[in-house]
Amino acid sequence: KAPWVVTLQNFVSDAEADAFIHSCEHEFFRSLAGDTLSPVRTSSQCWCSHNTCASSSLTQAVAHRIANLTRVSSERYFEPFQILKYLPGQFYKVHHDQNSGLFTPQGARVYTFFMYLSTPELGGGTRFADLNEIVPAVKGNAVLWPSVMDEDPDIDEPLTNHEGLPPDRGVKYAANVWVHNYDYRTPAAAGCPMSFKNTH
Repeated sequence: KAPWVVTLQNFVSDAEADAFIHSCEHEFFRSLAGDTLSPVRTSSQCWCSHNTCASSSLTQAVAHRIANLTRVSSERYFEPFQILKYLPGQFYKVHHDQNSGLFTPQGARVYTFFMYLSTPELGGGTRFADLNEIVPAVKGNAVLWPSVMDEDPDIDEPLTNHEGLPPDRGVKYAANVWVHNYDYRTPAAAGCPMSFKNTH
C-alpha cells in the first residue's frame, strides 16, 4: 500500500519561520548530500544547534509542537533542525532520507518533518514521484512522511524517495527535522562519530 504523506497547513507561524531564517542569516554553507558535496544538491544549509537558533523560544516552540504531534521526545530522538536556502534554480535531486545504519546507537531515521519557511513566487515544491504528488511551497505549511515501513522499521519505505524542486522565482527557505528510532541526542552529545555520518 502507498505510504502516508501528511500536509499540515499553518503549522509554523510567520514569526517562527522568520526566527529560523534570521538565526541562520550569516551561517549558511553549501548543502551536503550525505557526507559530501554533490551536484545532486545545490542548496545551502545551516544547523540549528550551536547558534541563536537553538536557544530561541520561537524555534523551541516549534520543536515542542512537533514532539506533541509525533509523540516523540524532541530532546532525545530529534536531530537538530536543518535550515535550508534555495536560490532560483537550486535543487535537491531524488533522494531518500534514511541514511542512518541500523547498527548505530540512534537507529534509523523513521520520520521526516519538513516545514516551508517562505513562499517562493514560483516553484520550489517537494515532489514524491512514486506517489505522483507534489507538495507546493507555502510558508507555514509542514509535511510529515515515513522513511521506514510501518510494519517493520528496519526496512526502508521504498516509495518516499523525493525531490526538492527549484524555485523558479524567489527564494525558498525550509527546515528539516529527522526523527530517529532511538535516542539521537545522547550519543551525539558524547561525540559518537556515527551520529554525524552517512552509515546506511
